[in-house]
Amino acid sequence: MRIGYYCAALGSREQQKRLEVTANNIANTNTAGYKKDTVRFKDFLVQTSSPRLEQGSVHNTDSPLNIALKGDGFLRVRTDQGVLYTRNGDLTMGRDGTITTLEGWPVLGKNGPIRVTGSAVRITEDGQVFDVQQGTGTNQSASVGTLDLVHFPANTALNKARNGYFTPADPQVAPVPANNCTVHQGALEQANFNVVEEMTQMIDTLRTFESYQKMLQSFDQMESQLTNKLATP
Repeated sequence: MRIGYYCAALGSREQQKRLEVTANNIANTNTAGYKKDTVRFKDFLVQTSSPRLEQGSVHNTDSPLNIALKGDGFLRVRTDQGVLYTRNGDLTMGRDGTITTLEGWPVLGKNGPIRVTGSAVRITEDGQVFDVQQGTGTNQSASVGTLDLVHFPANTALNKARNGYFTPADPQVAPVPANNCTVHQGALEQANFNVVEEMTQMIDTLRTFESYQKMLQSFDQMESQLTNKLATP
């Protein structure tokens, strides 16, 4: 009986972890560049979650500070935890003209943070950033930097840091320039999963979790009945 009880308890634990991961995916449906997490169990006691890095669909926004990455590249961002990596191209501009993430972290170019002084910005497919000076006549632009797009060697395990940023599981692994990545200005990459499928998986997981809970209740009742019978003279 105890073996069945422990199996049901461990099964409940597995389903609870799946529920947490699926719920987090659904909560990030509208997060640009979000990568779906999946949970894996090496055995009953060891469980890990890892992101799936497939390309998400691209949605046009027409905002000049929105960029979508197509390919296997990441933006490098300087944070209070060091340099982290992201696919979220929902950018903004600081008071000093520095291009940053919505959290205020500078997005790095090949020569450090990129600062714009004009009233508009143009970003090309290869990541070059142009400071556009708008006037009554023709618009003039000057290159102020190039986004430092990088990717990681094949089979590199990536972990998620806060706010969906990525970091290599092995800190000794260094990124390399992303040659198979293009930048699309005025667009954002969407989360790379189907929300309906995630909702269906959540319902299925919840039902499985409830089944394990009923098993635990049955074992408790059986043990209680057995104890009462043995205690009866």
